[in-house]
Amino acid sequence: MVAASHDSRPLMVFGLRFPGGMVDEGDLLAAVELQAQLGSAVRLVEAGAVTDNELCDDLILIGGNSLTGKVLERLDGVLSLGFAEQGSAVYDRKSGFAASPRFDDAGEPRVDYGLVVRAANPFAPETSEVVVVAGCGSYGTAAAAEAFDQAEALGGYRHFEALVETTVFRGSHRDTFVREARGIA
Repeated sequence: MVAASHDSRPLMVFGLRFPGGMVDEGDLLAAVELQAQLGSAVRLVEAGAVTDNELCDDLILIGGNSLTGKVLERLDGVLSLGFAEQGSAVYDRKSGFAASPRFDDAGEPRVDYGLVVRAANPFAPETSEVVVVAGCGSYGTAAAAEAFDQAEALGGYRHFEALVETTVFRGSHRDTFVREARGIA
């Protein structure tokens, strides 16, 4: 995945997150991380350009875009973790815990959270799967992608949901860990 800095079209990967239309750095880091974990090239498509036929394929959704929202909505009865209004926190319906990013006195992020889901694709549950990695912020999205291959921390479940926490220091995330992981049907 290579894009010249003056050409934003290749960066319009997974849908619009910001008014400027650019995918943020966390989404790009997540895409690179997942491609490395999968060990093969993946085709990147803007959320709004996914066809009805493609909806029934295996999907990897990154960040807070319209398609991620539709998939999480269709999985609502299956998942106990989800995003609070406008992605401001990852909410745990079982415990009532809301994992909200924390900031220092200067307003810089210090802790961010992400959500990782692997489930039957709600558009074609018998034939395909969906992976969602998204965060409250950019760092949470990148951390969620890193956590995707942590099988031991994810309990070895084929289908799962997980809350991921990461520390933010000097503009990068580190010390990422799976705070909670659950198998789903």
